[in-house]
Amino acid sequence: MLKTSSSRIGNLFLGLRAGATTTSGNNNTFLGANAGLSSNGSANTFVGFSAGRSTTSGAFNTFMGVQAGFSNTTGSSNFIMGTNAGVNNTSGNANFFLGDNTGSGNTTGGYNVYLGTNAGSGSGVNGDNNTAIGFETGRSNAGGINNTFIGFRADAGANGLQNATAIGNNARVTASNALVLGSGVNVGIGNTAPTARLHITSGTANQSGLRLENLTSGTTASINSSKFLTVDGSGNVVLANYANGGRVAAQDADLLWERKGGYLQSTKGEPIVIGSALAKTPAGYRLYVEDGILTEKVKVALKSTADWSDYVFAPTYKLRSLSDVAQFVQANKHLPGVPSASEVVEQGIDVAKMDAKLLEKIEELTLYSIELEKENRQQRAVSQEQGKTLEKQQAEIDELKKLVKQLMDRK
Repeated sequence: MLKTSSSRIGNLFLGLRAGATTTSGNNNTFLGANAGLSSNGSANTFVGFSAGRSTTSGAFNTFMGVQAGFSNTTGSSNFIMGTNAGVNNTSGNANFFLGDNTGSGNTTGGYNVYLGTNAGSGSGVNGDNNTAIGFETGRSNAGGINNTFIGFRADAGANGLQNATAIGNNARVTASNALVLGSGVNVGIGNTAPTARLHITSGTANQSGLRLENLTSGTTASINSSKFLTVDGSGNVVLANYANGGRVAAQDADLLWERKGGYLQSTKGEPIVIGSALAKTPAGYRLYVEDGILTEKVKVALKSTADWSDYVFAPTYKLRSLSDVAQFVQANKHLPGVPSASEVVEQGIDVAKMDAKLLEKIEELTLYSIELEKENRQQRAVSQEQGKTLEKQQAEIDELKKLVKQLMDRK
């Protein structure tokens, strides 16, 4: 039925109650029962049972399919095709919904593109500027803005996301300003059969094709670490660390050294060998330096006071007699407790222990000297007493001689 009244120009309504309450609006085409039932807008095309049924002033819309755009009232410039597609859209503008039930979750959102059955059909999927392409894509994009979902059931994993993209079979993105590919996906750049999560073929020998514009050789390092990235023989990027005098790949991220504060510490508790004479240090040693060490100062710390030789001055210390020491030296050719020359050649010298042992001998010598001084004082005291006795005796002898002389003189 073509109606050409002065208030309604260029309208075509075909179907039971199609455009039945239309009082104004031009250039509309409504085909199907209840299509455009309440519409007074212009340039709308509604095809299908109850397509655009609730539209009042919305214009420039195309709704095709059973109940396509059913609830639209003021929304304009929408293209909606499919059974129940955009069924709940009321005032959303410039949407493109294609597929059964597509965009059925949208009410006021605009500028969305949903392609595929049930795309954008979830509750609360009512944001703007979203793109969902594929079966049941973007169904959980509640309140999302500027998001993109491409692939079978690609979707949002959280509400209210912005600028998020999920691409691939069942791909899920849960953070704004993020791009996520489906699980198990390899990305190829410059090739057709990528074999790694990111496979770059630059096409030019000795060039990776990867550039970090804001991170160059002149950038100040933010951390100190022996880890670094390098490539293996196949061009795979691997994590490596400094070990055995060179850079050794460590795909298991096995790190031999780590920084703790201002110190470098072995994570394995292994000793250090500098030079080629030994493959490892002897048992009980932590550092071997071939050809020696040149330094201006050496400081050796002890674990406890028990490792120093002050015990020599303890009352319970048993000091060897000099005769015992003489016998030991005669038999062994070295002092008691001091390693022999052969032991030093075989095992080396523990500087801390040797210093403590040498000090022990010095302190023992001090004790011997103190004892000798004590004996000397005693002997001097005895000598002095003996001298006094001799003087007394001499005086008595002199007195006797004088008496004897006097007696002799009387005769």
